[in-house]
Amino acid sequence: MIKLSDKSRRVLRRIYQGLGAATISILFQACYGMPLDDDVNIGGIVNSNTNVPIPGIKVSIKNLSPAQFTNEDGVFNIIAPRKESYKIKFEDIDGPLNGSYRTLERKINLSEINTSLQIHLDEE
Repeated sequence: MIKLSDKSRRVLRRIYQGLGAATISILFQACYGMPLDDDVNIGGIVNSNTNVPIPGIKVSIKNLSPAQFTNEDGVFNIIAPRKESYKIKFEDIDGPLNGSYRTLERKINLSEINTSLQIHLDEE
């Protein structure tokens, strides 16, 4: 068996991570396909009141599943069927792991979707 240096292990780990992300992307497109023309992309960033991105916030649209979670940069992205308006709920469900934030429900109109939403959550 060949022993690898720490540097070689790190390089191989990054290659495997990249291959894993590419594989997930291909499988997602194969299973769910690309968004339809009638679908809209609802996305934005969830920040604290001090403009710090909040990871792990559950973002859900009423009567639409599944929910999404903000990434480490507070970014979320949901593909939804086209409607005139949406009721979006932002919930901190991980407890005090990244701070405790109040749940926010916000109604957005179709015209707001073309811009990246900037959501600010109040701390509890």
